[in-house]
Amino acid sequence: MFNLRKLAISQRSKSALAVVGTSAVAIFCSNLANAGAWVAGKGEGYNKFAYAYYEADEFRGENDNFSEFIGENTSFYGEYGLGNNFAIYGQLLYQSLEQTDANGLVQTNNGLGDAEIGIRYQWQAEPFVLSTSFLAKLPYLYDEDEPLALGNGQEDYELRVLLGKSLNQYGYVGAEFGYRLRTDAPSDEYRYLLEYGFNVNKNLYLRTKLDGVLSAENADDVDNTNANLSVVPEFDSGKWELTAGWTFDSSSKNKWGLELTYTKDIYGKNTLDGDSIQLGLTRVF
Repeated sequence: MFNLRKLAISQRSKSALAVVGTSAVAIFCSNLANAGAWVAGKGEGYNKFAYAYYEADEFRGENDNFSEFIGENTSFYGEYGLGNNFAIYGQLLYQSLEQTDANGLVQTNNGLGDAEIGIRYQWQAEPFVLSTSFLAKLPYLYDEDEPLALGNGQEDYELRVLLGKSLNQYGYVGAEFGYRLRTDAPSDEYRYLLEYGFNVNKNLYLRTKLDGVLSAENADDVDNTNANLSVVPEFDSGKWELTAGWTFDSSSKNKWGLELTYTKDIYGKNTLDGDSIQLGLTRVF
């Protein structure tokens, strides 16, 4: 016999599951807002204002005159959806650097570093997200001839392919592969990134990345004319990153949050070996 009571309970259960499912998707999508392959909709975006402290006391390469490198930077990163699957993004950096040689000689410098601006296009969303991006690094905000310059003074241009896949309640995975053309003397670079993130609950999320650079070994001159060992002409590097983030109000259209990120240099050649800690204020809108 047809049981109307069971049907009503079943319908209420389905409605409840739909609400839970919709909420889970909303929470998960907020975590994807700053994942590389996903492009924000028109008028939507992501901002991050952060402070980071980096310290290294080893150099993976031939340099007997190095003792310690300390870098502090304040950065602003932003993404903004233009519509039609396009978004622009960029970063501006203020740095305070201190480098000490084996004789105890200390060099310092501070100011604005390289600015980056790019555009990203999302080609598809299923069965996985596929995007491409073009980035320009612009070295116009500092003097490259200073003893401890804030950058190498070279324009860089990068093409990148970005892949992403939602794992639903298990988070998401991402992968990125790019080629960076560096003008004049420095070597071009192959860039790669692997990423995994997930929501612990409606407020807390975790993310980890492996961010790598592989030199194309085509530098005009591998001697470092700039004393800053963080911007040598030719190097390989691999950095491991772990982020814990907290969203204050996941139901708000403007989702403010805090992120704590630890980054460790885990392998490389002709590069600094150190680690950093970063605290960031984020906004998803």
